[in-house]
Amino acid sequence: MSGTNTNLLNAVTTAHDLMHRIADLQNHINQLSTRLKASLEEKKGRNPILYTIAGILIAFTLITSTPLKALTYAITLPFYAAKATDLQLTLWNTINIILSVILGFFLGKIIRAFLAKRRSEENAYIQHQNAQVAADNKAVLAEIEKTKQAILSAQKRWAAEVAPWYPMDYDSLDAVDYFLSIVRNHRAETVAQMVNLYETELHQRRMEAGQQQMLDQQRIGNMLQMGNLLMQGRILNQAQQINDHTRSTSANMDWIARRMGKR
Repeated sequence: MSGTNTNLLNAVTTAHDLMHRIADLQNHINQLSTRLKASLEEKKGRNPILYTIAGILIAFTLITSTPLKALTYAITLPFYAAKATDLQLTLWNTINIILSVILGFFLGKIIRAFLAKRRSEENAYIQHQNAQVAADNKAVLAEIEKTKQAILSAQKRWAAEVAPWYPMDYDSLDAVDYFLSIVRNHRAETVAQMVNLYETELHQRRMEAGQQQMLDQQRIGNMLQMGNLLMQGRILNQAQQINDHTRSTSANMDWIARRMGKR
């Protein structure tokens, strides 16, 4: 191996290793980014009035739909004895509403306290989870930053060792892999030869891709033509059946006419 080829091989190997390292590091960052998690939102309490309203509704239901209604109804019995049923019903409803408001106020406070306690417990768990998420995200971000520094270091090496001679329009993994292959196998001894061979390879790939596309289109066209032929054959077969049926019908009519003529 000549000294020129050895120098080019070393240079291309460096370019190959650096480009793959940068690509691998960037993929690593992308994978790390998927591990970042969002914090959970803590639960908040509702308007206290809603708890009071809920308490009133519960109290009213309990008073009017359970044996408790007998207690409030007993207060209105004197009006029943006086045959003032309308007044009795009005008074009974008024008593139920007043008691529902009073009991509902206390029930609302109980409900609010119960839900506040449960919400506090849930928020404590959420805070614990968020602390864990924050710690995990911090570790992931630190790893991402470390990887970015490694990319920056590789980019600096590229700028110092590769950029001065490497063809800038061919900074892709496919190109650098091809360059390394042809230099390693003594198919190119200069950068110009590398580029020319790679362009020839790209042209060959495009030609093969175009030929494959043409073959695929031709295959589709053949299938369509075959379908058309089958359809035409089916139409001709149906037409033949119609003609045969017509001839058979005509023959039958002629036979009937002859028979009737003999009579």
